[in-house]
Amino acid sequence: MADPMRRERTALYAGFRASLRELSVYFCLGSADNSAMCDKSESMSTVYVFGAGASYHAGYPLASALGGPLLNEMLRSPDSWHVAAAEYLSDHFGEPGDFEDWITRILSQRDAAKNDSNRGLEYRRLGTRLGVLIESLSEWFRRIGNESTAPLYGEFADRIVHAGDVVITFNYDDALDRELKRAGKWDAFSQGYGFLLGNGEHISDVLLLKLHGSMNWVWNPFGGARAGSFFTGSWPSLGLAPVMLPRDLKFLGYDDPSGAGIYQSGGALHSMILPGRSKQFYVETSLGIEQAEFWERLWSRAEEALRACGKIVVCGYSIPVADQRARELLFETPPKSASIEVVAGGDSERIASEFKSAEFSNINTFGRGHFEDWLVSACRP
Repeated sequence: MADPMRRERTALYAGFRASLRELSVYFCLGSADNSAMCDKSESMSTVYVFGAGASYHAGYPLASALGGPLLNEMLRSPDSWHVAAAEYLSDHFGEPGDFEDWITRILSQRDAAKNDSNRGLEYRRLGTRLGVLIESLSEWFRRIGNESTAPLYGEFADRIVHAGDVVITFNYDDALDRELKRAGKWDAFSQGYGFLLGNGEHISDVLLLKLHGSMNWVWNPFGGARAGSFFTGSWPSLGLAPVMLPRDLKFLGYDDPSGAGIYQSGGALHSMILPGRSKQFYVETSLGIEQAEFWERLWSRAEEALRACGKIVVCGYSIPVADQRARELLFETPPKSASIEVVAGGDSERIASEFKSAEFSNINTFGRGHFEDWLVSACRP
């Protein structure tokens, strides 16, 4: 359960570019043009792993408490599609006490309907409602970001993270992205998200790998074409990688963004992996399976970082059983000699024990403290 006093406590610390055929260009794999980025990954020193607990201070909800408030936001929306989706989902699946369980039930019913020729309408309805839910989540998080600050991320960006470090996050919000950009240590157009956005040739000092997607990534079907006949050949209908909306880039601190990698027109499908117990890192389109290679490459970037690191700091992430792919990544990929520091409140001892069972030996926990407590200690002279 969330500590209702945590946000009050954190207020005390407020004073602290590309081949059109090769997807690998987007991820510095098999591309000489991106060798500098690959070389950087070989010298990374610390990998920070963030979960919802780290963004809590900036007003974003914990994963366990996400469902109810999200439905309420949808019901209050001036967009009738959002209201109708919330009513449909709550009528058919009840109130989302545990958001992961709730999403899992919806996804399971959608998949069952997909495999039943008599349930085509139900399958389409569920798919549409889930799409609206993801859109609603993005809009809600935009409002939170516009109405709040993230002082702890600011302190982390200014004083803790260094060039060559990597942040792996399972959060959708872009509060950390913004602070890293402000501190001059990260750039979305310098492959800062681990893939090519636009035509940037420079390499971001810090990599920010968002393995469950981000509220500010969107897929632009057929490159934004609105009408007419389209020939894609081997090119995925949704594109090779996400693009970003101008308003989200402005939030990060980019003035009048334009050009490649930025959404111009047409459809926009948000890029977030729903927190079901069996996560789907691909989408099914009328032209076949898409996005699978994008996600595989992005996770490969995380694997590279972890294999090369000397230290891992887990902050505000409980490494839940539902995140099986993340558990394999964190417990099986790093060298056993890596130093592990766990800052996850009441889950810290359990996580430390799991790292020990995975044959890591240099493990430390920050008691039952949270991100804000660890940050104060880490910044102490």
